[in-house]
Amino acid sequence: MNQSVKKAFQILEYIASNGNFVRLNDVARALNLKKNTVHGFLDSLKQLGYLEQDDISPRYKIGPKIESLYVPSFSVHELKREIRPLLEKISTLTKESSYLAVQMGSYYRHELKCEPNRAVKITLNMGKDYEMTTTAIGKCFLAYSEHLQASLAKEFEKENFLLMEKEIITIQNAGYALDVEAYDPDLNCVAIPIFHKNRPIAVLCVSGPSFRFKKPQFDESLRIMNFVLKEHGKYQNKLDIDSL
Repeated sequence: MNQSVKKAFQILEYIASNGNFVRLNDVARALNLKKNTVHGFLDSLKQLGYLEQDDISPRYKIGPKIESLYVPSFSVHELKREIRPLLEKISTLTKESSYLAVQMGSYYRHELKCEPNRAVKITLNMGKDYEMTTTAIGKCFLAYSEHLQASLAKEFEKENFLLMEKEIITIQNAGYALDVEAYDPDLNCVAIPIFHKNRPIAVLCVSGPSFRFKKPQFDESLRIMNFVLKEHGKYQNKLDIDSL
């Protein structure tokens, strides 16, 4: 076992279990560690954002960033079971294809789809890895992942990344993303991230042929997805419905 990793977690566990603000001496005594060793760990964890230090005393407490490590208790299987009837309702009301996508590291994958009974409809591949930057679904995942954004910053030229940053801010403020003939000239999409216990866990999307699925249909699809999710109650979104 890596002893540095073990000590870091022992320190976090001690601070989390022993009050709002803990002294360095308390940690060192409780864990039988040297003070300078504890100071090094505390300083690193503070710089990473997992600890905060009191303004008037050299005491430490767990910072809010630690919540980013918490994964809500749900499974993709359970999510698919619960979302399937919602997708069916969304496709019935929008008369377009709807999808549920989940993140797979730096890619995403469609886990569910529901298609309307229409002669012309959009069909996207299931089980295929899609990149994040060219679709509405991918941009929703990007908007709520600092790690994906950091990776993107390394890959993109500065000017292109600045444009993507502006789009990410727009998505965060509006609560949805658009793909207007960006991935495919015959395809338009509108997507919203869905949250469980304030964590983004998946993305819902409505897609349609670009000749008929335009701005009025985007807005109506967003209203429908918002309504269906609220009616279900378990999952949330951050859609600014008044801006539509």
